[in-house]
Amino acid sequence: MNASSEHSTSLWMETTVLDDAPTLDKEEQADVAIVGSGIAGMSVAYELAKAGKNVVVLDRGPIGKGMTARTTAHLTAQCDDGFAQMISRRGEDLSKTWYESQSAGIDRIEANQQELGIACDFRRLDGHLFYAAGTDTEILGREFEATKKVGMPIHRETGVPFAGQAKSSSLRYPNQATFHPLKYLAGLASAIRKAGGRFYAGKTRTTSR
Repeated sequence: MNASSEHSTSLWMETTVLDDAPTLDKEEQADVAIVGSGIAGMSVAYELAKAGKNVVVLDRGPIGKGMTARTTAHLTAQCDDGFAQMISRRGEDLSKTWYESQSAGIDRIEANQQELGIACDFRRLDGHLFYAAGTDTEILGREFEATKKVGMPIHRETGVPFAGQAKSSSLRYPNQATFHPLKYLAGLASAIRKAGGRFYAGKTRTTSR
């Protein structure tokens, strides 16, 4: 996906992650080259740099200003397509492993921001799933049972914290999270540089408003 063609904007995309990365105009030596400076690339780069690897991060645009800059910034171990569908396609064992990996990822972000002192507005909160207009009325029951199978904590609820939804049937997923993604990436970028990592970036992307 080419983020430069996207027209969406977010509350945080103007936040600077790292604004002095030069273009790559010379030969470089590294143990690992990471292509892409979104949350996936920066997270891997940080873990490798922390482990003592010589790391270079490359991006065709500004550091951290791709799709991660347009994220909703919620951190959840719940599957977007639902665990009922994942189990039907991939089986319980793989679905459970997927859930555990997502949960571990949230824990890792929480630990990193604490360890590095990153002021990225990280906080734990509940996630909610409730009916939308025209939704299959059986979906909550299926998701409740499927979510229990993979081991994710889940609760049946009446009402969600939105106007007009006090009597809506819903599912509540405790201990999910939210954060400011670019403040978090800025903290990782600083830590990567302190560990000897280097960054190279392309031209500035323009943003349509």
